[in-house]
Amino acid sequence: MGMNSQGDYKRVTFDKGDVLLREGENGEKVYLILKGSVDVCKGYFGDAPRSIASLGKGNVVGELALFDGSPHVATVVAAEPTEASAMSRKEFQQMVDDMDPVMKGIVGMMVLRLRQVVQELLPERGDVDWADWGK
Repeated sequence: MGMNSQGDYKRVTFDKGDVLLREGENGEKVYLILKGSVDVCKGYFGDAPRSIASLGKGNVVGELALFDGSPHVATVVAAEPTEASAMSRKEFQQMVDDMDPVMKGIVGMMVLRLRQVVQELLPERGDVDWADWGK
């Protein structure tokens, strides 16, 4: 992974297979994809990884964890050589702190709802669905 400064944000490069964000870890950066693409995966380091999205130029990853302080809901891996603009937790938090309080509340509710949707659609491996019990 290479890095150089561009304004307040850092331009970073990833090789295919490089991990940008790890599921379950606390967020330190948010990335805007400038070139290339990434795969968003659940259980990437386990025995049953699932790809849930492929994202390219113009997409942002890592923002949920930085907004609400909860761990990443998925692992993000470079699917090909990828360039991104990285914003640190401190820079992102400054932007959040500067938001209008009403807008901050609305965005906070959207983040919470999105996390709930991800959890419902992609339960952790090993969760028992009692409706399927005995089938």
